[in-house]
Amino acid sequence: MEQIIGKLSEIETTAETIMKDALQKRKALSAEMERQSKEFDTQLEKQTEEQIKEIRRNLEGEKDKRLSSLREDTQAALSQLDAYYAKNHERLSREIFEKIIQEEVM
Repeated sequence: MEQIIGKLSEIETTAETIMKDALQKRKALSAEMERQSKEFDTQLEKQTEEQIKEIRRNLEGEKDKRLSSLREDTQAALSQLDAYYAKNHERLSREIFEKIIQEEVM
């Protein structure tokens, strides 16, 4: 009988040891998963930040191209207006003068 009680005691001790080891392994796995999760979050945040920077650079470049194009178009339109005025300013002045005179006569 003592032998059976000794074996049961030995089994219980072994079971406790196994449970303690399992608990330690579970804690270690939990800590490892937490570490990996934080590492993943950090890496994802860094990657997202890089993508945002790239998008901003692309948008900035696109904005600069559009502004440059708008400046060129505006300058071309102003040059055309200047050329038209230089070519037709006497006729335009005469027409305006005649229109003013006609309105005063009426």
